[in-house]
Amino acid sequence: MLKLADNITSFLFLPQDAYAARIQALFKTYGSQCAFAQFWTQAENAAVCRVDGVMTLCCNEDADYEELKVFVETVGCKTLVCSYEVCAKLGYTPSASSHIVEYKGDICVNPFCENPDLKQMHSLLLQCGFAMGDYGSFLADFAARLNKGTAKTSAIVSNSIDACASALFIGEKSVLLGAVATNPEKRGKGLASELVSSLAGEMKAQGKRVFLFCREDSLLGFYKKIGFVACGKWTEVNFD
Repeated sequence: MLKLADNITSFLFLPQDAYAARIQALFKTYGSQCAFAQFWTQAENAAVCRVDGVMTLCCNEDADYEELKVFVETVGCKTLVCSYEVCAKLGYTPSASSHIVEYKGDICVNPFCENPDLKQMHSLLLQCGFAMGDYGSFLADFAARLNKGTAKTSAIVSNSIDACASALFIGEKSVLLGAVATNPEKRGKGLASELVSSLAGEMKAQGKRVFLFCREDSLLGFYKKIGFVACGKWTEVNFD
């Protein structure tokens, strides 16, 4: 039976994966008293969070998928984020899907700029095709995670941001990287490779498993070259 979660210890049973990182980081950022963020657990078999209409689902093999599907459709959401396997067990058709990769490279010290100008970063991500929404919404959410230590940015900066990457969700034992972008005028110089591998190596040095969602299948080769290996597929299901 699903019940509301009111403490971070409610999620310590979760595996070291990308979905656990999202749920734990969002709980540590917003807690259980925030009007637009809700968190639930299904015994020690599944955890669910819904923040601004985006629902994340993390399950183990013993989860009650029939109950979870009824729950998703009763509570409602704009978008469901889960693994490809979980999506299939729920009987949904993915709206988007690609590879999940895990960093298996070396640990290291990250030499690049922390906490670059967020307005410049938002502009670069928009320029590179990310669906970012308006700057005010981006700032409110991302700054909240930065302030709670559940996210971290890294950038190469000259006159403006040449490239950026982020630990979007820093969980108890796992991290989800993303928001990787390079100024089109600076591409082909290995900037994104340096940023992502350094940030991943820093997170690994903290004892965390490090994951990243490829935006599209064609990026798998890029991430393999810098120490990542494919370990599954993520999915989004849009209900709008």
